[in-house]
Amino acid sequence: MRLLSTTLLALAFLGSFPTACCSKPSPSANSCQSPDDMPTDPGTVQVTQLGSGSLDAAGQTWPYQLLRLEVPGRAATYAQWFPPRKPGVSPIVVLTKPYDGIAWTGETVDAKWAARGSGLHPDDSEPHFGPGSSSIAYTPTTPELVASESFVYLFHDFGVLAVFGRFYAGGDLQNDRDDMNAGMRFLAQAPNVDTTRIGIFGGSWGGYEALYAAADAPATVVPSVGVALSPLSDFAQEVDYVSRVVPSRVSDAALRSRYQQFFEPYFRRIYATTGGDPLSSGTDYTRWTAAHLAATVQTPFLILHDDWDTLIPVEHTRALVSQAPHRFTPMYFQNTAAVDWNTLPPDHGPLLSTHGNVIITLSLGHLLVKLGGAEQPLYIPYGAGTVGAWLRGVRASQEQDRDVSDVAPRLLELTDPRVQMLEATQGTLQPGAAFVAEQVNAIWGTSFTAATVRTALEPGLPTP
Repeated sequence: MRLLSTTLLALAFLGSFPTACCSKPSPSANSCQSPDDMPTDPGTVQVTQLGSGSLDAAGQTWPYQLLRLEVPGRAATYAQWFPPRKPGVSPIVVLTKPYDGIAWTGETVDAKWAARGSGLHPDDSEPHFGPGSSSIAYTPTTPELVASESFVYLFHDFGVLAVFGRFYAGGDLQNDRDDMNAGMRFLAQAPNVDTTRIGIFGGSWGGYEALYAAADAPATVVPSVGVALSPLSDFAQEVDYVSRVVPSRVSDAALRSRYQQFFEPYFRRIYATTGGDPLSSGTDYTRWTAAHLAATVQTPFLILHDDWDTLIPVEHTRALVSQAPHRFTPMYFQNTAAVDWNTLPPDHGPLLSTHGNVIITLSLGHLLVKLGGAEQPLYIPYGAGTVGAWLRGVRASQEQDRDVSDVAPRLLELTDPRVQMLEATQGTLQPGAAFVAEQVNAIWGTSFTAATVRTALEPGLPTP
């Protein structure tokens, strides 16, 4: 379930595009630890450095490491680590990467897929692949691309850990969950990590990985904030949705077939862990439901979801939020027209695509405000006109008497005194409060100022 790229608008920050260099996987692995420091506790993880490089941007350099993480009894996990550069401890952002194809691991499976290149290919590294199985999409990435995506966090002196789930390499749900857990275990023993300020970000299948990574995190590194875009939160509900709800909504036979073909590789991975359809005897979804997350996740999450999502329906997020509203805060993108399921393709919804830039702006605003220092300037990128276009849709929802109470809190975060809004193409800066006042005034005809907008929005948005 692929989602929009998280390549950030801040690539134009200060007029300097980031470039990464010196990425050199070593011919022989170099351990990040001396033999005396190698972990023996099964709760820890063995770390091997396979390569290194650096990101050069805005006149600065951020080194990174390419790592193999090994927990006894599990398959190896791979990650790209940007250690904090400042003395002392620094905030960390974990990026979940379920689909990115990496070629630097030394594993045969990665070399095979890298040779295939970008595109649709048989899902033949998954052990249950066979006649009738669907193909999957493969998208190669490089350490340089991951470095560019991490730039906005690095510029704020955060460390960044990108954890690769390698969907194309096969495995099952538990394998993906183990990958994310290995990343969190790594943070528990990595130096210079501010364990009270760890954030995690992921979308779709990566949103599932973010939620479950937080659920499984060692007690010392439970993330303090998370953002999940259209996350898969309940696998029993998801199987039921595809198997029974979609056929009840979609009468077009060709469109039904598209759903079945799309989800077939996911079902193989789900069933390999749970034993089959949740209505079948002998299956076990105990650790794969919203109830499990509500009982185990201690991290407060912002969850953004389009209400016309046909891959992971918004009802699943509503159900998760209802079970733990103190942990899960929703932000819904609401379509104003009447829905026709026979004309919607299998994707995460039209507004998620239309307002992709806004989603990144709001997500970054949430993470940076929660993780940034008390006096630290926070630079949040946006695209010219994008926030206004989104707010026009919000006002249209208001006029239909829909609940839009989830919008004002996101705008209030952008009015934080530390926030500077960065227009990505021009590199111009504006205080967050002034920016929000300008956007709200243009849509609702108000006359708020930078000094009054925070107080004005605390009760909610203006009425139309």
